[in-house]
Amino acid sequence: MLEDFHPAPLSGAWDSALLGPVAEINEQMLECLRLMAADDAPDAPRLVTLLREDWRRLDLTAQRRLAACPYLLLDAGFAQPRRWDWMASAAVMEATPRCAYFAGSSGIALVRRTLVLAWHLARSNRVTARVILGMNTRSAERIAACRLTELEALAELSPGWITPRWEQQPNVWRQLIGAGCRGQALLLRQAQLRGLQLLARASVAAGTPDS
Repeated sequence: MLEDFHPAPLSGAWDSALLGPVAEINEQMLECLRLMAADDAPDAPRLVTLLREDWRRLDLTAQRRLAACPYLLLDAGFAQPRRWDWMASAAVMEATPRCAYFAGSSGIALVRRTLVLAWHLARSNRVTARVILGMNTRSAERIAACRLTELEALAELSPGWITPRWEQQPNVWRQLIGAGCRGQALLLRQAQLRGLQLLARASVAAGTPDS
């Protein structure tokens, strides 16, 4: 069970009903990246190419350890309200290029699950959406106003901006993967806390949470 892998010092103050879906999405994303790394595709996305051997080491047990995180390991642009402006207009989003992280059928399913969770939290619990998903208020307003059919259409396009979090910081992922593979609670907790610090720093760097 996924809940067996929740590190208590980080997860104790969180609602386990929300940690479960987040862990499932995280694990699905990690498996997508592992499969891409195993495939040896020369045009694999940047983070897969740089850490190919690391991703290959990430077996099911390590994935579950790493996935049991109190925040989403996938960056779906929830801190960037301009990403969602097209939903309120007549604009048409272009399909994702083939080298995107989540362009295949499993990636589309992952994006779909992420967007449905985001839509639910944007409507019901925006404080939790901010912490777990990194979603600011303006993005939450746009996403909450969407119809599920619009989110389904967006998932089919799998926009290229949806990436693993910290896609430009491979060392963060190297630390996370290493902690997940070693299975040492202290190392894993330290790696996850570093992720929380980076999320907070990104919010400050954006100027205001709702910019």
